[in-house]
Amino acid sequence: MNDEISMYEVLQIFLSKWKYLLILALFFTLIAIVRHKKFPSYPAQGKLLIKTSENSQLRSFLDTIVGSQQNINPAERAIILLETNDYFLELANSFLKTKQDSPEIMDYISSFNGNDQRLASSLRSKLKFRLNKGGQILFNVSTNRRVLSTAVANNGLLVAKNYLTNRELKEYNEAEAYFQSQIDHTLNNLNDLKLSSIKKMQQRNVISLDQEKGEGTKYLSGLKKQINDSQIKISENTSTIRKLRSKSSANSKNQSKFGLNARILQLEDENSALRIKITTNERYLKKISNQKLELVPFEQEMEKIKANYHFEFKIYEGLRDKLAKIGLQKTYIQNKIDILELQRLERVRSKPGIILLILIAIMVSQAIGFTVIYLIELFKPIKKQTQPN
Repeated sequence: MNDEISMYEVLQIFLSKWKYLLILALFFTLIAIVRHKKFPSYPAQGKLLIKTSENSQLRSFLDTIVGSQQNINPAERAIILLETNDYFLELANSFLKTKQDSPEIMDYISSFNGNDQRLASSLRSKLKFRLNKGGQILFNVSTNRRVLSTAVANNGLLVAKNYLTNRELKEYNEAEAYFQSQIDHTLNNLNDLKLSSIKKMQQRNVISLDQEKGEGTKYLSGLKKQINDSQIKISENTSTIRKLRSKSSANSKNQSKFGLNARILQLEDENSALRIKITTNERYLKKISNQKLELVPFEQEMEKIKANYHFEFKIYEGLRDKLAKIGLQKTYIQNKIDILELQRLERVRSKPGIILLILIAIMVSQAIGFTVIYLIELFKPIKKQTQPN
């Protein structure tokens, strides 16, 4: 008895069952047609671009000014934010608040009876995100209606742009409000210091500390110069008086003494006036010098106020610089996200196509048929043949 089975015998077994294979193929083809007509799948796709320094001139320019560094890909961070329940709730609210022209979309929305969370969960099952090269995010949607797939893809792109922009602007708005409050506080400190310095100078009848110091020095120098000039003039007059007296003694017999004596008396009176002026100027000099010494503690106090003012002003300049950088970042964020491509209704087609779906059905039916026939023949009991005597 030969237990080996040839390929010809195997082929004969399968060919003998061709009717079953044909019926199975027709049955699966019918299922494929019904599925295509009654349960279609319409995939739609949209593209969102998250700009970085590699694909945005504005981002590259701001990096040179602000010097910011990104430790995570902005597109990956955006997908993390879009996969949250808050985003799908906003998408559901946009469907509920926006007037829909298509009755198919209205029927889809009305089936949830205004329940935002149920609608958000349904949209979450239909909308998927995929990261693509160059900072692109692909929005892949698949529903059983062409209009619904297009609407979910396009609304998803629009809501995502606003959601991501507002999410990042919220952080910068909080930082901007903090720096603005610090700037206002610093300005109040500067104004207080300014008012304090003005009040202290008014108490001492000083218009300007530097001006007071300059005018006082000039006045003291003028008094010293007047005293010095008066002393020089007295010396000159004394020398002139000696000469006149010597001349008066030598010419006492031949000349009149009236002219010389009058000149000598005049010079002596002038010296007396100059000595009185010197005494007065010395008294003024001593008094004003004592007043200037009293101004020293006041000057130290004013210098302290001035140092505090410069310190607060440096803080003010630093805060304004940071606030300007935040303004640049907000400008970039408002232009950071672009919608590269919206989905158009005429481009949405049912996939897979009817021909491809029939071919897949035939292949699956034949694979199942051959497997079942093989298993039946494998476990089929062998009939014993009776041998003749």
